[in-house]
Amino acid sequence: MHTDDTGVTGLLRRASDDLTPDVHRLVTGGIARGRSRQRRVRIGSAVASLAVIGVAGTLAAVVPGLDDPNSARDTDVAGGGTVATQVPDPDRPPTAAELRPLVPPQEMADAIKSMIGADDVRAVDVDQPGQDRARLYRATVLQTEVSFRIRWYNSPLVTEDGGQPLAPSHICEPSPGVDCSTLPDGSRLLRNDVEPFVSGALIAPAERSLTLATADGWQIDVVSPNTGRDKGRDITWNEPALTMAEIEALVTSDEWFR
Repeated sequence: MHTDDTGVTGLLRRASDDLTPDVHRLVTGGIARGRSRQRRVRIGSAVASLAVIGVAGTLAAVVPGLDDPNSARDTDVAGGGTVATQVPDPDRPPTAAELRPLVPPQEMADAIKSMIGADDVRAVDVDQPGQDRARLYRATVLQTEVSFRIRWYNSPLVTEDGGQPLAPSHICEPSPGVDCSTLPDGSRLLRNDVEPFVSGALIAPAERSLTLATADGWQIDVVSPNTGRDKGRDITWNEPALTMAEIEALVTSDEWFR
């Protein structure tokens, strides 16, 4: 070996020695930091994995067959075409198979009592053949009687006399001023808030009511009046016992389903 080559080799060796990491310091510091970040790393890894899966799924849906030279991707990109996404109409008559099962009757009564702070809740016999699986409850709130009714709105009773199957929108009357909204899952919510007429000592009867038609076939009706009885006499409050927000929380709850 030439003298020049030997000098160069020695120089390279010294340079590489200077670059050798202090393993003990790095490991010690890494453990200290790693313990404090361990949970965040696990969570971050899980989120990152979900993000990768979501991106991959999106790419697969939008650009199918990336590895296939004969895929539709090349035709769409070359022609400047777009892929249309079909969104099903949620407002359709639900089938019996979609209907969620209800919790037992007593469990439903207990949930009603807990949610609205009722003094008592009693079940009322419904005089119907039972095909619509109806349940009716009456709850005492501030000496007024709040009614809660749930039934299968698209039952065989609807079509046995030649009627058409019902979609969730059947509760929304086609008239001006109706407060009917659509929930993200396609369920429909119909509100009816009648303000009581007050003139001096006279307070007219009034009630708040709300009807929910779920996308899977259940209809829930809640009515809260401002009238009731206390110690054998009729009473009338300035407002119904429940607010509209309380009624909405009641009908949209998942407590009624298993």
